[in-house]
Amino acid sequence: MGGPALISKMHKAAFAIAILGAALIGDGDKASAEVNYPWCVITSGLSEGVMSCGFVSYQQCMQTRVGTEMCVQNPRYQGPPPAPARSRPRQG
Repeated sequence: MGGPALISKMHKAAFAIAILGAALIGDGDKASAEVNYPWCVITSGLSEGVMSCGFVSYQQCMQTRVGTEMCVQNPRYQGPPPAPARSRPRQG
């Protein structure tokens, strides 16, 4: 009926759920609202859909979405904190 394409989509969805679950469980001292990834998948349409932001790249999001789900940039993503300034050794 669904064939290999349906099975492949189901595997991708299961893999995405497993990765997201591991990420949330693996960092138990962070609240789930603090998880900060740059890409989200929207299910059930843009206006009333649910946004799940657990993707590090657009490609990763596109590979795990199913059917009409959409990938969008996370509007709350702030990126990593800036690296500390490195001091130069004194010459002289």
